[in-house]
Amino acid sequence: MSKNSIGTIFRIILIFFSLVSFWLVILAIFYFLISIIFNIELSLKTYFILFSCFIIFRMFYPKNVFV
Repeated sequence: MSKNSIGTIFRIILIFFSLVSFWLVILAIFYFLISIIFNIELSLKTYFILFSCFIIFRMFYPKNVFV
């Protein structure tokens, strides 16, 4: 493999992990705020279920819904 292909693969992996971690942090902040406002018990299992549903929704949501 050339250096260009290794760099491209590394860049794709880095972008993927940065997007996933961005949504992980954003969803964690919203889950924390909602649990404080509505006095809901914080659960790591519930958080990861919400995160999984959110990621699946983001992957398969059609981008041209309102066109």
